[in-house]
Amino acid sequence: MEKSAMEQQYPEPEMDLSRVDDYHGVKVPDPYVWLEDPNSEPTKAFVEAQNQLTMPFLESCRVRKRLQERMTELFDFPKYSCPCRKGKRYFYFHNSGLQNQHVLYVQDSLDGDAQVFLDPNKMSEDGTVALKMLAFSEDNEYLAYGLSKSGSDWVTIKILKVEGPEDLPDILENVKFSCLSWTHDGKGIFYNRYPDQEGSMDGTDTASNINQKLYYHVLGTSQSEDILCAEFLDNPKWKSAAQVSDDGCYVLLSIREGCQPKNRMWYCDLHQLPNGISGLLPWVKLIDNFDAEYSYLTNEGPVFSFRTNLDAPRHRVININLEQPAMSQWKELIAQHQKDVLDWATCVNDKFLVLNYLKDVKDTLQLYNLATGAFLKDLPLDVGSISGYSGRKK
Repeated sequence: MEKSAMEQQYPEPEMDLSRVDDYHGVKVPDPYVWLEDPNSEPTKAFVEAQNQLTMPFLESCRVRKRLQERMTELFDFPKYSCPCRKGKRYFYFHNSGLQNQHVLYVQDSLDGDAQVFLDPNKMSEDGTVALKMLAFSEDNEYLAYGLSKSGSDWVTIKILKVEGPEDLPDILENVKFSCLSWTHDGKGIFYNRYPDQEGSMDGTDTASNINQKLYYHVLGTSQSEDILCAEFLDNPKWKSAAQVSDDGCYVLLSIREGCQPKNRMWYCDLHQLPNGISGLLPWVKLIDNFDAEYSYLTNEGPVFSFRTNLDAPRHRVININLEQPAMSQWKELIAQHQKDVLDWATCVNDKFLVLNYLKDVKDTLQLYNLATGAFLKDLPLDVGSISGYSGRKK
């Protein structure tokens, strides 16, 4: 017979009454702070006591097996990502139905035979190694990709030669919340990493991470030789992401603090480095405040296009000329829509912008002229959400 709710004896965690935090002069007791360490013996004992209470109830549930079977049936269908063209090849992700991880496939042509390119399901016995990020070099000869274990945010970056494919010895560790952006000469890649960490890095760590830095890794070298390009010693909570511009002449640095849609935007002219990337970059602070969000779309020489929520909560597109960077010289390219929200935008086929708007709880796509900002046409879509997009300026 099942116990009634009144008969359940919930485990009582111990209270550490000595733990009191001081927030700006306000004393706040925190008697259960010891539960924030998932690897401590007291925490493990408390979790086990909870399981002893919970599992018998779940195992006796009459509909549990039917629910599991029905959910498995509903999830068991083929899944495909949006394909993307990289050089002469086409890549896409596919899951046959119930695979733990999606598999990356490659085809030599749109109607060619698909071949497995990367299968993370074979990288661990329990299938919990996942592909976290991908970045092809400009010539599409190399691929940098990130692997995480058991749902952890910590990533190990590896690099392979696409032809073959052939694994290279390059391995980058201590990576978390990172960018991946190749310089157009294919010599190396920008990425972010943290200093060496104490304790677990398997995804169960609860400590906050500080002092993220931006590095440049030269292909074929050891991580210990990587070049420090940006650090924020006075602002240890800042996180950055580098992005090489479409023309390969600049690297942009988006800097955030927290999760609000606001960022600073710095840049460096790579052609102004006589010795190449050899140390901290001479960043130009184009936007040096957290007043709004700026997302790089593309550039025509020194004129950069950004999606922004500056004075536009539904977002708009503006142009900033690096040779006339004062805010008074900024030009609006595409105004904020009266009702619809500009979710994202990207440049395609050299002279067009594709804009994705959220309109009445459904996605729409529109095509605009990059030079003038003029609306050209709607791209017809059924009612629904856009889950993937592939396109580039070149």
